Amino acid sequence: MIQLIFWFTLILIILSYFGYPVILTLFVSFKKRPYKKENIEPSVTLLIPAHNEEAVIQEKIENSLSLDYPKDKFEILLILDECTDRTKEIAERYINRGIMIIEQKPRKGKIAALNLAIPQAKGEILVFTDANSMYEKDAIRKLVRNFADEKVGCVCGELKYVSESSVGEGENLYWKYEKFLKTKESQLQSLLVVNGSIYAIRKKLYEPVEETLADDFVNPMRIAKKGYGLVYEPEAIAVEKAAESTKDEFNRKIRITSQGLKASFVICGTILSSGLLRIFQFIFHKFIRWLVLLFLIIIFVSNLFLLGHWFYQVTLFGQISFYLFALIGYLLQEKGTKIKIFNIPFYFCMVNLASLIGFLKFLSGGIKGTWEKAETTRK
Repeated sequence: MIQLIFWFTLILIILSYFGYPVILTLFVSFKKRPYKKENIEPSVTLLIPAHNEEAVIQEKIENSLSLDYPKDKFEILLILDECTDRTKEIAERYINRGIMIIEQKPRKGKIAALNLAIPQAKGEILVFTDANSMYEKDAIRKLVRNFADEKVGCVCGELKYVSESSVGEGENLYWKYEKFLKTKESQLQSLLVVNGSIYAIRKKLYEPVEETLADDFVNPMRIAKKGYGLVYEPEAIAVEKAAESTKDEFNRKIRITSQGLKASFVICGTILSSGLLRIFQFIFHKFIRWLVLLFLIIIFVSNLFLLGHWFYQVTLFGQISFYLFALIGYLLQEKGTKIKIFNIPFYFCMVNLASLIGFLKFLSGGIKGTWEKAETTRK
């Protein structure tokens, strides 16, 4: 029984990280769904929710105004979530240049801000972004060209991180892996989730999202259920500074996991009715990933009861070595030193510890709709 537990949990982890990409690639070989791209110019609304973003709001507005898209078809909505710093003061300088400001009081969080603004949006296409994400000049054009296919309902762009920290290095490695998965899922027109910093949907498909849920998880699920395709556009690029603080990154991962789990629970019916492919994607791309640390604990404990065989002595040694590397990576990161062989185990353990805490937070019901931003001062 202990061997069964050991191997069952180990296989789940292997399937999630390695089996899923392989199976997804096989799916693409048999079920690829091509879609057309054309240089079209539908009306677009760029949505920028912000809470106390005085450090970056001027750069974000200047970046948004400089984007290569017809001004008569491009609307910029800045939604201020009860800012108590100079964000509003800075933003008001740009009202005469086309920036529209919507204020939300009292503070309710990002999703409530979006729910408030979207009914007022004039664009046929809604583009979602964050205040600290800077778009490349042609990002909007690259996003909307995918909507030339009437069957496409949601498009996710590419987020690139700029950082010198070990947290940033680990985050970049993670996104390289996710980029591969997104490419394969896109070939099936079946992205599971999108990046909240750069994605677009048809306005007619938007439904208000509960304030404590994650829009970049709920919106794609609902759009998929309606029969529309969800695709990835790697040439639509946003640049963002990765979290320089381990604590900031850790707390962000906790929030993402807890919101994702709550969203999964709330829209469980939507997930189950979206087809076998998306159920498979949800289980192996998301749900198992959220529980990886719990599985790792089970593997470690069960391994302790199997030391009578040399093979399990080797697996225990391997686990202990990996966690020691992660600990060294953490200690080096605290001193500002970067050694990749230690950074990767550290980031892996940090992310999965945050996921487990997020899971426990979800069970306890401690999920807020408001968000605390990471350090966003750009250099």
